[in-house]
Amino acid sequence: MEINAKSIKGYSSMMTRSALILSLSLLLVQACEAQTPSVSETLEETALALGTIRGVQRRMDSINTLQFSGNGTYNVPGNNGEWTSYELRDATVGINYFIPAIRMDMTLIGPDGNEERLVQVARGDRAWDERLPGVDPTDVSDQEVQQRAQQIWLTPHGVITAAVQNPDNVAIETESGQTIMTVEIDGMPVTARLDENARPAVVEMMVEHPVLGETLLSAEYTDYIDWPILDVYFPSQIVHRLGGEVVLEMTVSDFYQNPYVIFPTPELLSRSLQ
Repeated sequence: MEINAKSIKGYSSMMTRSALILSLSLLLVQACEAQTPSVSETLEETALALGTIRGVQRRMDSINTLQFSGNGTYNVPGNNGEWTSYELRDATVGINYFIPAIRMDMTLIGPDGNEERLVQVARGDRAWDERLPGVDPTDVSDQEVQQRAQQIWLTPHGVITAAVQNPDNVAIETESGQTIMTVEIDGMPVTARLDENARPAVVEMMVEHPVLGETLLSAEYTDYIDWPILDVYFPSQIVHRLGGEVVLEMTVSDFYQNPYVIFPTPELLSRSLQ
């Protein structure tokens, strides 16, 4: 077979282009890897941005409890496909990340003007309602346990606490320059999209809703404030969505870090009345 100079030149040019493309691809991969922070770096940066790092040892789980209050709107989907909108008044949420436990105390005002106070509690693998905080507990369905517990990890400090406690279950990626952190909590992936200050802007998870079925539950957090002026930040605006539909809009009026919030079980509450 005869090989002329023209063929050699063409082959050489093709090899040069291939080598150039390969080099550019490797550089692109390396650049992407360099831009994706490690799990430890992301956890520390987010914990610092939220104000959960404390002490000489720089513990990232210094906030065990929190409480926030506010007003807004609350929307509930019906079996007929229609949504009912309520005015949300005097809502107070207390959370313990260590137990974990949550109490949601709120007053809903319906379209007809009627008021209803709801006190919903979950602790560990149990859930119940109360007439007033700590008064007259009544059991609820097992399905309520998971639904209420999800609200714990949906909060900014909840998702970072879960990630700090389970770093081996955390994955970090970047998308269009935004850092995305995913942590598996009780077998359920919870994803936090961080803002430019390394604080959760959106936290989302797939849930099983009694009316909507399997649906994406997301929480949007904006206007973070250093409430106690102790470098502890919490959003002043909260929006929850189910399948893209707004279910909660809250303007936060008060926030407390590590307050004294307790969640006695119904048995303990019953004994206290004897």
